Amino acid sequence: MADGKEQGNLPRRGVVRASGGPLRDVKIELGVVILLVVSVWLITLGIDAAPWWELIAVLGASSLGAAWVMWRARRRARQLLGVTKWNER
Repeated sequence: MADGKEQGNLPRRGVVRASGGPLRDVKIELGVVILLVVSVWLITLGIDAAPWWELIAVLGASSLGAAWVMWRARRRARQLLGVTKWNER
């Protein structure tokens, strides 16, 4: 302790920052879609409708959400690869 350092301290490491990767925006949109599907499911629990209407509502919301995320992921992947058309690179 003569040199001013405490013996009980652990060595410090650099700060690790996670960038989220190249598909960060798509991951955020996936989270939003999941929240929307869960909210649609909770709304169907609260309304008095036939069970098949509730099923159609939840399946419709999840299908639209999945289609949206797939479209955005493909579009972003094409941007990262520099592809303008399907068969070009």
